[in-house]
Amino acid sequence: MERSAFAGSRIRERRVALGLRQAEVALRAGISGSYLNLIEHNRRRIGGKVLLNIAAALEIEPGTLAQGAEKRLLTSLRDAAIARPDVEVDLSKTEDFADRFTDWAHLISAQQSQIASLQQTVSSLSDRLAHDPFLSEALHEVLSTVSAIRSTASILAEPGEMDQNWQRRFQTNVFQDSIRLATASQSLADYLDGDSDRVLDTLSPLDELDSLLAKHSYHFAGLETLPDWSDSVADALLAEVSAAAKILGMAYFRQYWKDAQSFRLPKLLALVAELGLDPVRIARETELSLPLIFRRLASLPPDPSRPAVGLMVCDSSGGLLFKQPCDDFQAPRVGSACARWPLYGALTQIGVAARHQVLHSGRPGNLAAQNLFDTFSVAERVTSASFEGVPVLRSTMLILRSEKPTSDQSLPIGSTCRLCNIQACPARREPSIFADGF
Repeated sequence: MERSAFAGSRIRERRVALGLRQAEVALRAGISGSYLNLIEHNRRRIGGKVLLNIAAALEIEPGTLAQGAEKRLLTSLRDAAIARPDVEVDLSKTEDFADRFTDWAHLISAQQSQIASLQQTVSSLSDRLAHDPFLSEALHEVLSTVSAIRSTASILAEPGEMDQNWQRRFQTNVFQDSIRLATASQSLADYLDGDSDRVLDTLSPLDELDSLLAKHSYHFAGLETLPDWSDSVADALLAEVSAAAKILGMAYFRQYWKDAQSFRLPKLLALVAELGLDPVRIARETELSLPLIFRRLASLPPDPSRPAVGLMVCDSSGGLLFKQPCDDFQAPRVGSACARWPLYGALTQIGVAARHQVLHSGRPGNLAAQNLFDTFSVAERVTSASFEGVPVLRSTMLILRSEKPTSDQSLPIGSTCRLCNIQACPARREPSIFADGF
């Protein structure tokens, strides 16, 4: 039976609740009062017959005394404490607190989950308000129309007589502007109330493609087994996207098919089963390029038993060409990502592979162990260098969840400055919306 270092706390709480003295419980359990006192002060671990006898004396199930606080509950409590570094909390007493005050512990855990959810909502809304071109245009249209109506109305409200023709003209302008305002307002309301996937699709061709790939979990079985390239197969996959997104999608699917031809799925799955998600060992085994292996690992068919895989690709401008998230490792929907990403550092040494363990800030206010990731990055020339032109460069970064720290030098990163809570970051470009501790 499982033993807990804090079973004594639960025994003491139960005894006090029943109004029993230590000596009485010890007598019923067949142990000495001094031994029970050591147990209740968590100085002795218990199990087996002693635990069964004490549980019988307290009229409670042995499992209730033996089991410790759930791991998820303890993690949530520690997250709540880490999120408020201004409040001193003794983390070593987390389990004791959860054992003694279970109801309060669950309340704090629920509030922590609600806070994290609200913070994620604020992050999404802030990102959307800051970068969504439709919102910017719609709000500009509404404000411009309101200003026009106000100006015309102020002229009509001026004292004195006005020529009838001018009066009718101004009235017509007010009527037409009011129709524009109603139309723009309704359009804005429909957009804000619309489906989130549709909103993302309308943002840009790249977002349309990202949304399509995510719906298919970045794996396309039809392309894996396609013997010869066919535009019609790709057209069928891109049937519901815009013409601009189709251009991007066609290039992506052609590259996907070429990669599948170079590294067949059965062989890939066999190597992953043997070597795990280790791109370096797979590269040594296959003698294929790392960017190709990164892309193939990111296109594996969904498997709940296999850790999530993320992939980020950028060009030499820093613009993200491809964004496949990995759990909490998310990329900004619009604009540049965190300048400390190893993805960008790889551009300084073309062809040199680099591995980093990074500590992603994840949700605001929390730099916890569960946000550790292993990243593998390498940059390559897409076009060769020449004296006549500038070579086109592309950097690729594979992202895997890391179970434990490999050293004390994990690199702190975020998604983008505006949504990052890392203090005193040397690469910060603008203040975070969480600067005030939200």
